[in-house]
Amino acid sequence: MKKAILAFLVLSAALQANAQFNRKLVFVGVRGGANFSQLQTEGLSITRPGASVQDFFKNNSGNRTGYVVGAYARIGRKLFIQPEILLSSKGGTFEILKSGSTNPVNVDVKFSQIDIPVLVGFKLGPLRFNAGPMASLNVAQGSQLGDALKVYSSQNINKTIEQATFGYQAGIGLDIRSFNIDLRYESGLSNISQLNLQNNAQFNSKVSLWQLTAGFTLF
Repeated sequence: MKKAILAFLVLSAALQANAQFNRKLVFVGVRGGANFSQLQTEGLSITRPGASVQDFFKNNSGNRTGYVVGAYARIGRKLFIQPEILLSSKGGTFEILKSGSTNPVNVDVKFSQIDIPVLVGFKLGPLRFNAGPMASLNVAQGSQLGDALKVYSSQNINKTIEQATFGYQAGIGLDIRSFNIDLRYESGLSNISQLNLQNNAQFNSKVSLWQLTAGFTLF
C-alpha cells in the first residue's frame, strides 16, 4: 500500500512538472555561430587631388566570415516575440581601380556591432519562422576603409562606420529539445558608412549577410 501511494505521489509530481513546463511562456537561451557578410557599395568615380583622370569604385562579390554570439528571450510558444542582444563581426570588400593601373585594389572592411533584433514568429512543429527589425551599434572598426579613402578627402577621416544603423533579419529555425539551429538573412536599411569625398562625391555602403548559429535554451 505504501509503495502504491509513493508511486502515485511520484507520478503526480511528474505530471505536475510536465504541465508546468507545457504552460511555460518565457524561454531564455544563448546562441553563437558565423556570419557570411558582403559589402554593397554604389558605383563611384572620383579624381584624386593632383590627378587628371578618375579612379573607379565598384562592388566585390567576396564574402567575409565573422562571428556572432549572444543571448535571446522567447516569449510565447506557437506565436512568439524574440528579442536578442548579439555581438556580431561583419564586413566585406570593395575594389578601387586606380587610373593608370589594370589591377584593382581590394579594400577589406571589417567592424563589430552590437545587434538588437526583435523578431516575431510562429512555430510549426519543430520548425520556427521569424522576422523583424534590428538596431545595431558600432563598437569597433578596422582602419582599412579610412586608409583607402583618406587620399580622396580633404577632411580627416577617423570614423568611417556609422555609430547606429538599422536593418532587419528573417529566417528559419529548428528546435530539438533544448537545442536550436537558425539560418537567417540580414540586410541593412541604412548605410553603415556615408562619407563625403572630394568634388561633392559621397561614398555609401550597406552590409548584407547570411547567419548560421546553434543555440541552447537555458531555462
